[in-house]
Amino acid sequence: MNGSASRLQVVFGDLRHAVDDVLLRHQVTRDEMVAALDWLRSAADAGELALLRVFFYKTVLKGTVGAPYAHPEKDGASHWEMEGSAYRPGAPVLESPAVLPMRPDEPGEPLVVSGTVRTTTGDPLPGATLEVWQIDANNVYSGIDTSDFLPLNIPNDSTGVPEHNLRATVVADGEGRYEFRTVMPGVETLGLAENGPIGGLLDALRFEGKRPLHIHATVTAPGCLPLTTQIYLDGDPLVDSAVEGAIPAGAIRTTTLHDDRRTLTHDFVLRPDQRP
Repeated sequence: MNGSASRLQVVFGDLRHAVDDVLLRHQVTRDEMVAALDWLRSAADAGELALLRVFFYKTVLKGTVGAPYAHPEKDGASHWEMEGSAYRPGAPVLESPAVLPMRPDEPGEPLVVSGTVRTTTGDPLPGATLEVWQIDANNVYSGIDTSDFLPLNIPNDSTGVPEHNLRATVVADGEGRYEFRTVMPGVETLGLAENGPIGGLLDALRFEGKRPLHIHATVTAPGCLPLTTQIYLDGDPLVDSAVEGAIPAGAIRTTTLHDDRRTLTHDFVLRPDQRP
């Protein structure tokens, strides 16, 4: 074969080496391999093949969109997370300390989230902005519906829920400190049929068809690379069985119970933008 190898050839070659290594290391049998191929056929027949993205989509994005925040362990930067389908632009801008837009009778346990936005060198970032969004205690994101999650069939009927409920852009103070009041997030399911091929695989893997409790945030500040991330909550058993992969320990925060609310402290650490 003449010429340099194509990207397809290179990537497929590396993939084959990785699969070969797993097969040999675990001494996978012919019957087990045939069973895996039969399962793939059943997933295709059930129209679920596209749903395999729940296992690998975030990893693909880590190498592209998330690349500016790769290897956070080298400098203490916050970890990157994909934006997800629940994001909507145009959230109200609020000065810190803020109360996220919510209904007068918003269900859920009150939660106050606070901390500092700073650089990897420890410098605070005055006026940094945190665009925050989350699911409510009834497991509904505002401003979207089930069709926004396709090809996943995630139930989300936001009828009657204000458009920007539990969504805001919070502006940090002159010392980079922020605070916002919200409620404990509900549970985001993945909408996978329990009796389908992928539902059966999740059950065999002892994975829940749900995401860990989380709060989304996109954090920006002049001179720094924008960061999209999520805060997870300590004590949530789902952090140990996330379908999309392991949750970094640094993203999991402990809440403290008070008489009328819970509190959570989390610092966002941005990388200076050193691009030419």
